[in-house]
Amino acid sequence: MPQTLFDEKINDLRTQSLGTIIEHRLEHMILDGEIQPGERINESSLAQSFGVSRAPIREACRKLAQYGLVENRVGKGSFVCQVDLSVVIELYEIRGMLDAYAVEQVCLKADQAMIDTLAGRIEDMRILAKRDTAAEYLLANLAFHMLIVEYACNKSLVDIYRGVFKKLTLFRNETLSVADRRQISMGQHEQIFQAISDRDAQEASRLARNHVEEAKNVLLERHK
Repeated sequence: MPQTLFDEKINDLRTQSLGTIIEHRLEHMILDGEIQPGERINESSLAQSFGVSRAPIREACRKLAQYGLVENRVGKGSFVCQVDLSVVIELYEIRGMLDAYAVEQVCLKADQAMIDTLAGRIEDMRILAKRDTAAEYLLANLAFHMLIVEYACNKSLVDIYRGVFKKLTLFRNETLSVADRRQISMGQHEQIFQAISDRDAQEASRLARNHVEEAKNVLLERHK
């Protein structure tokens, strides 16, 4: 049976630094809408809530700023980023090209162990798609796509993709906040996974592009 993301989280907790754990918790709060775009991150309140000093909170903010989730303003503190819609559209277009290329490469390079691991990610997403929170599904979604990109065996692609995907997370949380939309997304991911399993590079590429294009259109519809 393939190891799932939940199994790996248990193992990760044994090796993660305090700073990394705080970073992940803060990221989860942002993705889940507990801290809204444009809102100031209250370091003192979070430090008290997490039972830590303010230092790891500041470090987490610096890390999340690298991914475009947080903006650090000199003398004012850290704020959750607000992204212009036109920039988001550009990022979706870039992501569509990156996804299409990545799945093509995985169809050519993936062995059975890689396919089994992707199957575990799909199972994680099935479970989380049925829950009320969009944040956990979004993180499992990210894990699935990042794994595909990593299996494409191109380090530069991994670095570029991670940056693009993270910058889109605030808006992607909005598009996945409705349960029906998560179920549609889940079905699309299952189709992409099946095409990869069949080593059908052309179909996997088509499905990946369509998946990103539809997500972009859902966002535009919500912002009319």
